[in-house]
Amino acid sequence: EETRILDGLRKSLKPVVEQSASAASQWESCPEAEELETEIVSGTHQQVRNIKVRCDHAGITVYGVSSSYYLKQMVTTIVQTFAPSVPLMNRVMVKVK
Repeated sequence: EETRILDGLRKSLKPVVEQSASAASQWESCPEAEELETEIVSGTHQQVRNIKVRCDHAGITVYGVSSSYYLKQMVTTIVQTFAPSVPLMNRVMVKVK
């Protein structure tokens, strides 16, 4: 009885394990956080301040402060250029002077 239950659990979990493995291999091309920070600073002509990039199993999260929504969108465009298949959370805060 227990063996049947365990076999059923293994079969039901197998697709989840395969899916997470394929997602991880898909993200192997994710650039280093420092490289993305440098590209963002350069691509926005140093107009986005306090840039911090975090890469983890959930994707890429970008933090910083911008003076316009246009610059915030530029951050998204820059990151997607280098890592198009990785989920992105743009947490850049827009503060108008």
